[in-house]
Amino acid sequence: MHLRAVLAAAVLLLVALPARAETYRVDLIVFADRYAAGEAGAPARPVGTDGIALDDGTALSAAGIRLLPDSSFGLQEQWNRLRNSARFEPLIRLAWTQTDPPAENGPRLLLRYGQSLTLADPQGYGSHLVSPVQGTVALLLSRYLHLDADLRYTTPSGDGYVQYPLRERRRMRRDELHHLDSPRLGILARVSRAL
Repeated sequence: MHLRAVLAAAVLLLVALPARAETYRVDLIVFADRYAAGEAGAPARPVGTDGIALDDGTALSAAGIRLLPDSSFGLQEQWNRLRNSARFEPLIRLAWTQTDPPAENGPRLLLRYGQSLTLADPQGYGSHLVSPVQGTVALLLSRYLHLDADLRYTTPSGDGYVQYPLRERRRMRRDELHHLDSPRLGILARVSRAL
C-alpha cells in the first residue's frame, strides 16, 4: 500500500509541474535581387499590416518575443557578403528570441523597409501608403519549426507600381542557414535553440 501512495504522489507531482518552455533564436536577412529576370510583377495593391510592429514592446513581450540588439546579430558574415555583391542588396536584418512558438496563427512580426509609396486605390476610393518592402514573418512550431513569410516588394513601373510577392512557409532545421526566395526578394534565416 505504501508503494501505491508513493507512486500516486509522484504522478501528481509530475502533473503539477509546468512544462518547460522552449525558447528559439531567429536571425534573419531580407534582401533584394537587383537583376532579377523572369516573372512579371502583379499590379500593386495595399499590403496587410496585421502584425506586431517592431517598436511595440508591449505586444512583443506579450507574444513571448524579445528583439535582440544589432550588436548580437548572428548573420554578420552573410550580411557583409550581400553588401559587397553587385547583384544583391541587403535590406532588413533582424534577430529575436521567441518562447514557445505556436503551431498556427502565431504572432507575426511586421517588417517594413524604405520610404513609403502612395498607391492609388483601384476602385478610386483614395490612396494607401505602402513601403517598398512590407509584410510579415512568423516562427511556428508544430511537429517541426517553420518560418512563415508573406512579403511584398513594390516598385515603380510605367505609370504605376507593380508588386512581387515572397510567400512561403518553410520547415526550418535548427542551426542551418535557410534560403527562401522569389523573383525579386530573398530571405536568409537561421533558427537555433536559445541558450
